[in-house]
Amino acid sequence: MLEELTDDSIDAQIDNIDVAADILRRMLVELQSLEVHCSRLHFAMCTSGHAIRQQLDMLSGIAELLKSGEAPLRTRELSQRAKTLIFHLAAELEQLSVQTEHGLRIDHLGSLPYYAAV
Repeated sequence: MLEELTDDSIDAQIDNIDVAADILRRMLVELQSLEVHCSRLHFAMCTSGHAIRQQLDMLSGIAELLKSGEAPLRTRELSQRAKTLIFHLAAELEQLSVQTEHGLRIDHLGSLPYYAAV
């Protein structure tokens, strides 16, 4: 049996989707700023950055459609699609963050002067 959504719960879901989209977009911007210093991230962003940006744009579009109230009959479907995108994007950005952390450590160690053992 499906629960009926109240107006308050729908509004809360829409707000949460909007906040999540904003957080994910800020994560992407931060990763893009680190891209210059991390060769692994640069490569990863070249291969997946465009798709991530497209998905973020789609998520923002869904959030705007939900906020506008223009598709009340599709609210549940759009909310579910937005949640799926949020989880997918969060996983992709987390993976890029881990690659960045690992890559920055390697790049940093590679830039340290090498001292031969005496």
